[in-house]
Amino acid sequence: MRCSGGTNTNKTYYCPRPGHPPPAKVLDTLVVAMVRDIQTADPHLRSHIDAQCYQDNVFDGLTEIGRNYQPIPSLAESWKNLNDVTWEFKLRPGVKFHNGEDFDANTVKFNVERLLRPGFSPQRFQEFATIKEVQVIDPSTARVITKDPDPLLLSRFHLVRMVPQQYVEQNGDDIMNEKPVGTGPYKFVKWVKDDYVELEAVDKHWRVGKPPAKRVVQKVIPTAAPRVAALQTGAADIIWDVPADNIAPLEKDPNLATYLEKSLSVPNIQISQFLEGPLRDKRVRQALNYAVDKESIVKNLFLGYYKVVPSALVPVCFGYDETQKSYPYDPKKAKELLAQAGYPNGFEVTFDSTQTAYPKQTEYIQAVANYLSEVGVKAKIVPHESSEQYELTARKGNKGPTGIFHQSPGCLKLDGDDILWPQFRSWDEKTAVGNKMYFSNPELDKLVDAGRFTLDPAERKKIYQKALQTIQDEAYWLFLWEMPYFWGYSKKKLKAIHPRTYRIFAWDVEPA
Repeated sequence: MRCSGGTNTNKTYYCPRPGHPPPAKVLDTLVVAMVRDIQTADPHLRSHIDAQCYQDNVFDGLTEIGRNYQPIPSLAESWKNLNDVTWEFKLRPGVKFHNGEDFDANTVKFNVERLLRPGFSPQRFQEFATIKEVQVIDPSTARVITKDPDPLLLSRFHLVRMVPQQYVEQNGDDIMNEKPVGTGPYKFVKWVKDDYVELEAVDKHWRVGKPPAKRVVQKVIPTAAPRVAALQTGAADIIWDVPADNIAPLEKDPNLATYLEKSLSVPNIQISQFLEGPLRDKRVRQALNYAVDKESIVKNLFLGYYKVVPSALVPVCFGYDETQKSYPYDPKKAKELLAQAGYPNGFEVTFDSTQTAYPKQTEYIQAVANYLSEVGVKAKIVPHESSEQYELTARKGNKGPTGIFHQSPGCLKLDGDDILWPQFRSWDEKTAVGNKMYFSNPELDKLVDAGRFTLDPAERKKIYQKALQTIQDEAYWLFLWEMPYFWGYSKKKLKAIHPRTYRIFAWDVEPA
């Protein structure tokens, strides 16, 4: 059987589904080395890459992301639109949480209402703010009513995992961080902060029967060299985020292999317009884009594996415009635009850089700063420990960021809305909500809103193409590149792995 999705589509994949026989061999332990700690065990509070890999194994969502990057059934066996704002989900029968509690339509209602509780999970609240209510029709049928047409509801549900209602109500919200319970193929055993998460296979799971490993350990190894060494020595069986210059050596090792997956990450340099000054001038922002030789950075730092992108989306995200062209490297043009804007000698700017754990981030941030200096823009790099902490600090008192700053949002729903809605809607001083660059563009708002609430895919793509052209013309970002995801794995223990972008599911692993 062949499965769609993934870069290596010429291979025959192991495609688990309900009723599919379990793997012929079951590993005692599978060690997966990631970059960051999960930060919380509660699946409703975080959505970064490392947290979601843990969540995928312990919890199930109503939908899942398939290898063709489209939503597929999970706890919901099927769904249909009753009208533009009403979705009816038929739920999988007989599913129980690890503590024996039943999963049913009341569970769905409880989970959505938990996510929408004011102040509980601001990140998730934004995802589910389109939902008006959840109706329980019967134990196996839930209706989700949205405020407006929401073409992304199925994708939203694959990002959020179900937690048990009675367990949480009896023990309080914190119990999901201390002793989480889900319906997934693995049970939570232990979390040692900043070190590892240990999981244990359940006796039987509706998706795969018995998972391919009795025990999964998700290990935290922040630095690339030790992570690669862990794979080479057998301390890890799978590693995430292999640096480009390690790919060839790993592929030469007969006991190791690499897997290239499509990128959802959108690294960029955002340009704040919070203060009066040069960055509020479109010509200056365009000059910053002309000043940086991104093709050279990609060639020299990433050995050509990365690809420069022209605007705010990567190709795998719905809405990407294949016809757009990137700003070329043209320092002469950059200097001309700076002079036209009244800055013939350039200016000084703060360059905030948050640690995102991407390969060679320090090097490419410095490279960007060096290119800017060549046209007179003196960028002072200010490092920050984490993007979450930086945003809290920068937003405190309705201040900053005030210069340029590195960010790497992810297109996790594989749709332009993931980037355009949170990153480019107008900044509102009264509510302190909107883009981190503090600009206002009502016409762009109309396009972003229309894309979010239009059901027809062809019309949505046209809307997003217009939005992306506006974003590029206004040069709200210094646009960079897409970063494909490289995984490494041990051929001694694994026949193959089939990650879905940045995520590795237990049932996507084939023991050797």
